[in-house]
Amino acid sequence: MKFKIRALDIKTRLEGLKEYKKVGATPAGSRIMIEKIFPISLKIKGVNPPGANILKQEMLARGGDAVTSRNTLLETGSKAEINDKSVVVIQGTIKTIESLADKIREQPFGLKELSSELKEYLDRLEKNAKRKELVVGKKKFNPAEDILIMGILNVTPDSFYDGGFYFEKDKALNRVDTIVKEGADIIDVGGMSTRPGSLPVSSEEEIKRVVPVIEYIKKNYDILISADTYRSGVARKAIDAGAHIINDISGLSMDPIMAKVIAERDVSVVIMHIRGTPENMQKNPEYENVMDEIYDYLEEKTRIAIGSGIKAGKIIIDPGIGFGKTLEHNLEILNKVKELTALGFPVLIGASRKSFIGGILDLPAEERLEGSIAAAVCSAVNGASILRVHDVKETLRAVKVARNIINGF
Repeated sequence: MKFKIRALDIKTRLEGLKEYKKVGATPAGSRIMIEKIFPISLKIKGVNPPGANILKQEMLARGGDAVTSRNTLLETGSKAEINDKSVVVIQGTIKTIESLADKIREQPFGLKELSSELKEYLDRLEKNAKRKELVVGKKKFNPAEDILIMGILNVTPDSFYDGGFYFEKDKALNRVDTIVKEGADIIDVGGMSTRPGSLPVSSEEEIKRVVPVIEYIKKNYDILISADTYRSGVARKAIDAGAHIINDISGLSMDPIMAKVIAERDVSVVIMHIRGTPENMQKNPEYENVMDEIYDYLEEKTRIAIGSGIKAGKIIIDPGIGFGKTLEHNLEILNKVKELTALGFPVLIGASRKSFIGGILDLPAEERLEGSIAAAVCSAVNGASILRVHDVKETLRAVKVARNIINGF
């Protein structure tokens, strides 16, 4: 692909001004643009200055508009500066952008290629909007209506919130019973802490912790089972025991065999974004544009997954709340979940009791229930399909009420 295209979710004037600033628009131009309301905004990277000028004029002719840097439109400044700001945000309706794509099909300056890529992207958005089925294991869900609740079960002594709570087998199995009773759709079993600063345990120890629990769930309940691991050896044993999903915090990056195992066993996978490793991920994480980088990362990793033989319908994506992000990064991600849905995969959000909630409320993990519910509800409203939570019953009730308010019944 010559260009990078993604839909922006601009809900307020302030959000619009921030996005325009990122592409280098002048304050005066941004204030004019923000008074216009458009149903869709597409951010396009890789447009040269002549092409940007044509896009601007063509969108204006169709009642839309385009935003880019002043230097790009005027073709002033050094060549390097122009190239650095070759980003355009086109704004209009689906119909006007389709008309634009037709118009630029025979234009120079790379616009012929952009025409094709715009049409392909709009087709993907339409296909996503019409998708009526999410299949995990043998269970089917309607992504337009169902929010799946993934209950967390950490069989570890050192997880950030529930470490040690369920480390003993009897306590872990009792927790399984509770999670099922409270109405979860999925149980996510983890045998190694990935909290900030945590160190790995051996694969043998991880297997010893998770496999008996997965076997118990499989034997006693008709519920989806997820194994939270980034190791292919652990994944194999978990799948043998009954796991339907491998929840890989590394996005298939830490074990080169993981994608092959998932493809061969035909199970679902959660591909998560992470910056660094659990040991070092919270040491001054920085991004030029956090949503751009997460989107590009997940787009690349899902493409690699499909190229490795994993079926597209088996892929779930996760922006990795708290995994190499600051409080501000986490808030932006939760506000912009809808932007990630444009990739065409269900989005999982795991914000439960995490430190950014403590940063807002100045409360320890055991007092972050209300903040976790607020994050879960906002995530569901903004487009998440799966919520990974510690507090199943409370989250399920809150999300159900929120969805009924939004849907009007």
